[in-house]
Amino acid sequence: MLRFKPDWEAVSRRLEALWLGENERPLMAVTCLKENHHYVREKPPEDPEELFRYFTDPEWIHRRQTHRFENTFFGGEALPVIWMNFGTAGHAKYFKNCRYWFAENTVWYARSLEDGALPEYLGEDSILAVEKRCMAELGRLGQGSYLVSMPDNCGTLDALAHLRGSNELLLDLVDDPDLVQEAVERILAGYVHSSERLFDAIRENNLGGSTHGWMQTWTAGRHQQLQVDFSVMISPAMFEQFAMPELERLTGWLDRSTYHLDGQEQIRHLDMILSLPRLNMIQWTPVAGQPPTSAFIPQLQRIQAAGKGLVLFPKKHEVPVLLDALKPQGLYLIINDASGEQEARDLLALAGIRGETP
Repeated sequence: MLRFKPDWEAVSRRLEALWLGENERPLMAVTCLKENHHYVREKPPEDPEELFRYFTDPEWIHRRQTHRFENTFFGGEALPVIWMNFGTAGHAKYFKNCRYWFAENTVWYARSLEDGALPEYLGEDSILAVEKRCMAELGRLGQGSYLVSMPDNCGTLDALAHLRGSNELLLDLVDDPDLVQEAVERILAGYVHSSERLFDAIRENNLGGSTHGWMQTWTAGRHQQLQVDFSVMISPAMFEQFAMPELERLTGWLDRSTYHLDGQEQIRHLDMILSLPRLNMIQWTPVAGQPPTSAFIPQLQRIQAAGKGLVLFPKKHEVPVLLDALKPQGLYLIINDASGEQEARDLLALAGIRGETP
């Protein structure tokens, strides 16, 4: 049992069934402000040093996240989980001379890897040590109350693009593919090494398993998202050459895996992604300026037909359409725009979820 999720044991069983496509009903996570509660999000500081502490000081994070949890309605499978926001493809920061800085809601990078150079992994001689300590302490502070997620350390090519610069990496793929392959191997090795240490830091807090913060997933083993956001700029042939070996290796290394498909441009790579035998689910992201999730029903059905689960982030008005068009097995809907508890419960009822939520 978790303080902020009293029905945790039943929820954890359903989340495990989701990975196997054995859930009897669609899973749904709906969050909103509790009735008669007031939550004021703490504004991140402007001073760079204080902003760094805002993202890496465990006691500071614990205070503001506990305030959020106390005022949040966690409907259905919604989890009280702290997403460790250390930046997307954040394992780039564990390499020598990486230039990065924390901003209000993200981490930015500047090119640090020069022509012909290879990335050098520093391990805990980098910010990895700070992040690990932060996660371990949050795990201790939150034990029995909330979960602590893995950070978004995902995507070898994405991390390489942080270090090298996207434009330079695109040219490297053509001009020096062997160098790119060696760089990918080095970053992948650093990812595995650092991830093992981060999984260890939060395993006890996660009741022996691991969780993904913004996807609201949990498993008794270790899992992480896979992604190649850089792939919106490359051909299927290049995706097969430079991205598929990583995806094949990591789907074998992780106990459970979800591919984060970010943008309709990646549809051209979908068949290759679906061919990964140990990939469990695909998380479909409706990118700003592109059609909504429900506009891609044929592609979503294609994913289900290939035996993969779906993690979707629809707007509330899309829920009936998606429930009608998609199979419930392996389907997980995460809704973040409910206006209040009553609307949240009404949305849950559409998926047959009644009396399961405190």
